Amino acid sequence: MAMAAVSAADQENSAVAVSNRDGGGAFVLTCDHASAHIPPTYAGLGLPAADLQRHIAWDIGALGLSERLSGLLDAPLLHPTVSRLLLDVNRDTDAHDSIVVTSEDTVIRGNHSIDTIERQHRRDWIYAPYHREIETIVAARIAARKPTAMISIHSFTPVFKGVPRRWQVGVLSHRDRRMADPLLHALRADAGLEVGDNQPYAPRDGVYHTLERHAEAHGLPCVMLEIRNDLIRDTPGQLSWAERLAPLLLRAFEDVHAVEGAAARR
Repeated sequence: MAMAAVSAADQENSAVAVSNRDGGGAFVLTCDHASAHIPPTYAGLGLPAADLQRHIAWDIGALGLSERLSGLLDAPLLHPTVSRLLLDVNRDTDAHDSIVVTSEDTVIRGNHSIDTIERQHRRDWIYAPYHREIETIVAARIAARKPTAMISIHSFTPVFKGVPRRWQVGVLSHRDRRMADPLLHALRADAGLEVGDNQPYAPRDGVYHTLERHAEAHGLPCVMLEIRNDLIRDTPGQLSWAERLAPLLLRAFEDVHAVEGAAARR
């Protein structure tokens, strides 16, 4: 399916949103798959409207949870305003799944046979400004010597390709586990929760790009949180999980900061 040229209006619309840019808390929040929006020019990438509300298009409930955490933690929040089906900002642009042609069991007809000009347009329009905004905020905090950790908020489906998932929440980390280990310990203190350690995804699946680029590269503590999307589909669920997670994140960061401060004084 050939793509129509992107209209001037679409090109002018920012594909990035930043809220609470100057938040004074310890965290910078990202929500890489916040939106299901696809501009009209793209004709839904050839998909029926119902598919554009499925997990293939966005992380259901993740933005609402992120916004509530941003308020509770006084944290900057950055997210794209368009669907990952156009381009996934949490992938390197050279990755095979940066622009998918099939997602789960669904063929994305509008991404077949796109040319190099369209690919570059999406990189320039979506990927580059998103990561530039994160770089700007992180660099300013580093320059100001402000203690900072990065948290990436995602959601996952209760069933994937017919296989049920038993976890309610997953804590993902790569080389840096300073935030992940205390969070896992705190969440597992609730006997009613099944908590995944690098489940249902892990960095080996290519899902850690944003945090690798902006946190681990600068030595900042970081963690990716995956919440099962049936738990955060509505406002009460988002509020409940935000109120559960905010104090645990604060406590984990305080522990990291205290340990590093003690080490620096030796």
